[in-house]
Amino acid sequence: INRREFIERVGSSLFLATGVNAIALLINFGSIYRYKPLTYQSKKIAEFQRGGGKEFLLRPPGARGEEDFLSKCIKCHLCVEACPIQAIKIAGREKGMAADTPYIIPEIRGCDLCLTREKMYCNQVCPTDALEKLEPDKELLFEKMKMGAPLNMGIAVLDKRICYPWTGVNACGWCWEACPYTYKGAIVPGDNRAVHPANAPNFYPENCVGCGLCVDVCPLPQRERAVKIVSAREIQEAKEFKQLTPEGRLQRWSFEEKEIPSRPRGEPSSPLPIPPDLLGF
Repeated sequence: INRREFIERVGSSLFLATGVNAIALLINFGSIYRYKPLTYQSKKIAEFQRGGGKEFLLRPPGARGEEDFLSKCIKCHLCVEACPIQAIKIAGREKGMAADTPYIIPEIRGCDLCLTREKMYCNQVCPTDALEKLEPDKELLFEKMKMGAPLNMGIAVLDKRICYPWTGVNACGWCWEACPYTYKGAIVPGDNRAVHPANAPNFYPENCVGCGLCVDVCPLPQRERAVKIVSAREIQEAKEFKQLTPEGRLQRWSFEEKEIPSRPRGEPSSPLPIPPDLLGF
């Protein structure tokens, strides 16, 4: 091949690639989310509104709400040292008024509630009343910590658009295997609407204690987990959201940008709550 033929071939290839991309841009004009990767779509609407700009922190078991906990915690870090699985971390300065207080990052390590141990170490060593003294009795903990109870840690919600069994990536099912309250109906496996129906989970917030074990085992990348822990208030807001997309109109792994308002992660305005159909209610 001589220089002239080489230049002609390269030029024709560039012209063809440019034309194809131009046509694709014209076809997708005004639909910027439609062909984005799944995790990119999820970041657009998968985060709940944080009331007053305050981030929800998952506190150790025994806390009676954020205000009560912050008023009683003396930041001694004894619970951090006592935790047998090192699930409790110390909040940094970026957490504002909550700096130096203990909290759990479920994406790193969920709380196993010491169900296999003789006592719940974190609240037994707490020198104040910030953490109520609890015994690792599974039935007793469920009644004290399920949604609506004073000691509820948080609520696990599922984003079906990126959940592996729902989208068909693989069968997974780790979340309902790890959940200590599957027998109570916190996570129920099996849904014929999913690509892998036998393992596809459905989450029921009224039976969730908020331990975060389902987030811990989710195999998706850390910042894009299909399961998130939110507060009970945010769950209630989602249930009261009236502008729901009718059942069956949404694909399991996508969303209609015309029906569900969206926003970039860094945009200051708060997103609307996610429709319960996408959360697995």
